[in-house]
Amino acid sequence: MKRKLEETEILLCRCHSSEHQILVHYDEDDKMIYLSIHLTQRGFWRRLKYGLKYIFGYRCKYGHWDEFIFNEKDVDKLQAMADALKTIKEE
Repeated sequence: MKRKLEETEILLCRCHSSEHQILVHYDEDDKMIYLSIHLTQRGFWRRLKYGLKYIFGYRCKYGHWDEFIFNEKDVDKLQAMADALKTIKEE
């Protein structure tokens, strides 16, 4: 049985860190799916340092990454998201 995508879903990383989460918001009226990805909290001085580097054009050759490990319990949520996107595409 296919699962219907709820208006708001929360995906938590398999590591169970509250800093690794994705909020999925499905807007049925606009036919859009929005993903809000929680960013890692950094202190003021560290953000200032990164901000100054950004202003002066510094770019790390590896980019700035964090990770999210999908939990196997979220398979139905991800499938519902894919099905909703297919429905939007077909309209």
